[in-house]
Amino acid sequence: MKNTLNKITILGTGTSTGIPMLGCSCIVCTSLDHRDQRLRTSIYFETKKNQKILVDTSPDLRTQLLNNKISAIDSVIITHDHADHIHGIDDLRPFCFGPPEKSIPLYLNDETNESLKVRFPYIFQTSKKPILGGGIPKLNSQVVELEKNVSIGGEDFFFFNYPHGHSVTMGFIHDDFAYIVDCMELPERIIEVLKARKLSLLILDCLQRKAHTTHLTVEKSFDYIRRINPQKTGLIHVGHDLSHRELMGLASKEFGDKVFPLYDGQKLFY
Repeated sequence: MKNTLNKITILGTGTSTGIPMLGCSCIVCTSLDHRDQRLRTSIYFETKKNQKILVDTSPDLRTQLLNNKISAIDSVIITHDHADHIHGIDDLRPFCFGPPEKSIPLYLNDETNESLKVRFPYIFQTSKKPILGGGIPKLNSQVVELEKNVSIGGEDFFFFNYPHGHSVTMGFIHDDFAYIVDCMELPERIIEVLKARKLSLLILDCLQRKAHTTHLTVEKSFDYIRRINPQKTGLIHVGHDLSHRELMGLASKEFGDKVFPLYDGQKLFY
């Protein structure tokens, strides 16, 4: 049966430490609200053409896939090379086992591609040493062309880079949905593209209230939402500075029900 909408499953909504953070007894880390228990940020979506796409391989990937009963992955998008977004990459192995064995395409920018070769040589530099034992995830790196339409399984994606500390993160647009995590600021030309797309859904980085050197704060996130003007915005990559209830209250005060914090396991459609 053909899907009539694209479906997103939110696998994780937390910052690099996850929430609760180890050793922390703050109000958010000890909260009994399940929405405050945040695994590292990642999403999974199933398109109308039945493509099953994972975005980032967090250190919590195995738990995330089991929690959400995900048993198939057609391709993976890697936004950048920070540990909380790639250190679960080995958990892609079972999706390659078969039968028949298969290779999973990995879509990423050039900077991330070069970094993964160094960080995971046993996966990406296999010609240097024969593989023994349990094997490796069979991944086929596809460096994408930025700011142009790229086809993934017959679906059009528009990828773009933006600053994240000393490096860059790769966001994307698919249909009328945009995904922007680990963001310090958005280039003006990308803001104009996002506005022109008339998005029905934006998922946007929103780490904390106080200033941060590599992530968007509540104030900055809200400013971008006003400028881009999507129909709906889900806030992600949230730290223990903010409870779900508190961030929901801040968003509701500014935008009503158009803007809301996401939580692990949540389903969205566009």
